[in-house]
Amino acid sequence: MAAFLTKANFMSGLQCHKQLWLQVQEPHRATPLTPVQQRIIDQGEDVGQYARQQFSNGRLIEGNGTEAVQATQKAIAAGATCLFEAAFSFASLFIRCDILHKLSASTWELIEVKSSGKIKEEHPWDLAVQKYVLTGVGLAISATKLMHINTQTCFFPNLTNLFTIADITAEVDRLLPEIPKKLEQFGAILTENLEPTLAIGKHCDNPNPCPFTKDCWQDVPEVSIFTIPRLDWKKKDLLITQGVLAITLPPNYPLSNNQRTYVDSVFSGQPVVDEVAIAASLAALTYPIHFFDFESQNPAIPRFDGLKPYEQFPFQYSCHVLHKDGHIEHHEYLHTDPSDPRLPLIATLTNDIAANGSVIVYHQSFEGSLLRKLAQAFSDYALQLESIADRLWDLEDIFKKHYKHPAFRGSTSIKNVLPTLVPALSYKTLAVQRGDQAQAVWEAMIACTDPVEKQGLINDLRTYCQLDTSAMLEIYRVLLQFAL
Repeated sequence: MAAFLTKANFMSGLQCHKQLWLQVQEPHRATPLTPVQQRIIDQGEDVGQYARQQFSNGRLIEGNGTEAVQATQKAIAAGATCLFEAAFSFASLFIRCDILHKLSASTWELIEVKSSGKIKEEHPWDLAVQKYVLTGVGLAISATKLMHINTQTCFFPNLTNLFTIADITAEVDRLLPEIPKKLEQFGAILTENLEPTLAIGKHCDNPNPCPFTKDCWQDVPEVSIFTIPRLDWKKKDLLITQGVLAITLPPNYPLSNNQRTYVDSVFSGQPVVDEVAIAASLAALTYPIHFFDFESQNPAIPRFDGLKPYEQFPFQYSCHVLHKDGHIEHHEYLHTDPSDPRLPLIATLTNDIAANGSVIVYHQSFEGSLLRKLAQAFSDYALQLESIADRLWDLEDIFKKHYKHPAFRGSTSIKNVLPTLVPALSYKTLAVQRGDQAQAVWEAMIACTDPVEKQGLINDLRTYCQLDTSAMLEIYRVLLQFAL
């Protein structure tokens, strides 16, 4: 067993014993962080640094390990009343406290900062581990609090109420007796030479994605119980315990109509297509037909007027326009500096999308919500933006209701639909392949000071967003066969 377990190790053990063992004994097997995951970590650090600004007398403890523990002890002895990243070790545990704030001559409050918008199930455990160590070294902790993002009543530029501080002392104290029991259990696991045997399940991604999932899931077939649409995790867990990973379900296994349609199509190898319903849906479209897609950002700490924490704002769009005579135009906008992108984007958008004609999107609730929020925020463009929102037509609905194909792997995502219906187009060769990647790349691009590198990131973003709308156009053309 390692000399000390970190709080991160402890939390991993709560999620999965195998994850804990691998994290401590064979960390080299972890999948490297993706740019998207790194962005989430960076955002958490930004939130932590902003939280420190609420405590004017705070002192940051620097260094690592024993050096940080000794620096913490010296700071307390010197009379410090507020410490950031205070370090302590006790009973095989090593912790760093986000904020340790002195309330009186003999008592402290422990404050953990989270970038989430609410208290999550695992948060009391996080604080319980810290309080266990702090009381073990002789500090009297009278309150344990969680400082999280206020997503309800905070609006830029007034960020004085960015945080909500919740006292969860009672919940933490209820967990304290469990900490030594968990430590004993984790210690026994870590003394084993062989990694624990543990079935895969919902815990592989909950509460946090496991960096060792690739190892554990390597034997899961491409078509499996995990591709059955909306199959409840209780059913999945039971099938896993029975050794069923492939889609060969027990006889008369209870499934919804949608799930049964998918399973039957897998075994038949044939799509299930309601041609009449598709034709009727397409008949509602009017020219010019716009194929439209937003890319958006939602930072924890809002940057622009009127926005709340985690509220979406668009920074890019692509729009292909199909005219009745077959002529196609392409329009796009990408904001390339750190200023507020909304107004210049709106001005361009309301010029690129005609006052009439259908606007095809993929997952209508997203674009519709963004358009209506923009209309509320920028009243001069409200009528035009509301008109666009009223004309949205969701291409994804076709694949939710009328077109099921085994190659979609139980998903209606355009990333699954496109390679089946339009094999010539693919996201796999792109530098940016998903919306969350676009967010990370956009952040890197607007902060980039190297002109050549910045232009490369701009090109990557434009190529990705353009493929989204080009993909919708080509899928629409494939579906037209049912309208003839």
